[in-house]
Amino acid sequence: MDAIAGIDGVDGTEATDYTQATDTQQLGAGQAGRHRGRPHAVWLRAWLWCAAAWRDFLYLVMPADCVVCGAEDYTLCPECSAALRQQTAAPFRAEHSADALVGVAGNPLLPVIAAGEYRDALSQAILGFKNHGRTELGPPLARCLARALLVVNSSSGTEQLATSELLLLVPIPSTGSGWRRRGFDPLALILRALIREARLPSGMELVPLLRIKARPPWRTTNQKGLGRAARRRNVRNTMAVAGKTVRNFRLQAKPSGQSVILIDDVLTTGSTLREAAKTLEIAGFRVRAAVVLAAARAPSSTTESTTEG
Repeated sequence: MDAIAGIDGVDGTEATDYTQATDTQQLGAGQAGRHRGRPHAVWLRAWLWCAAAWRDFLYLVMPADCVVCGAEDYTLCPECSAALRQQTAAPFRAEHSADALVGVAGNPLLPVIAAGEYRDALSQAILGFKNHGRTELGPPLARCLARALLVVNSSSGTEQLATSELLLLVPIPSTGSGWRRRGFDPLALILRALIREARLPSGMELVPLLRIKARPPWRTTNQKGLGRAARRRNVRNTMAVAGKTVRNFRLQAKPSGQSVILIDDVLTTGSTLREAAKTLEIAGFRVRAAVVLAAARAPSSTTESTTEG
């Protein structure tokens, strides 16, 4: 997989091809990047008109507001959609904000690429998607995640990988309580939209290797509201590697250091990612890095003492 030095020019539109360079220097002298305009084919204009009419009809039957500003008849209004793209246009290393992913000497235990900070339009979109059933936000969030995946193998991202090496994208599994509360797996919907729009970078394959171990209900606690130490204890020994065959992907008997990239939605203390990395490393995989939609601030010591006390 070729190293990608940057992500300037990736705007998240449906017509974007991640293998196409958008910088004029990469395209060559005298050439310019392609932009989406009015389609020339009559059938395509008719199709887009019918899609817009159907969308307006759905908003008439089931009214919806923009999750960020509250504008009527929008999942994300044009202004908020542009703000979301701008907020996630420059993915960054975020492991230093998660104490579970930093060693005693300050060295990173697991590199983490975050699409953006957990604030403003990105936080509102994630909250609406996960907690309020706004599943139509899956594709916009998938485009944000795709930008972060592009820099995994770049010089500004993580360590350089072999060109022919296959990267296994392993999502963090959803807990049973989360399934029952929401009725869906948020991360699975985002990844499904990522594949449906063909935004998965070359050299990567999505493989749900991890599963949550069954635990009695009285031993199950939601991570939300817990402090740093409580989060680490809550996820300890809660994951396991799935069977030898995972959705038509047959695992090797001895992984022998197969490279893995972990995928999650929000990074807080990093306890969940660290537990997932430990589980995969014990099984013989090599966890290269993790990619998250947003990086949030870890709970403060006041929250931790209040929760534990």
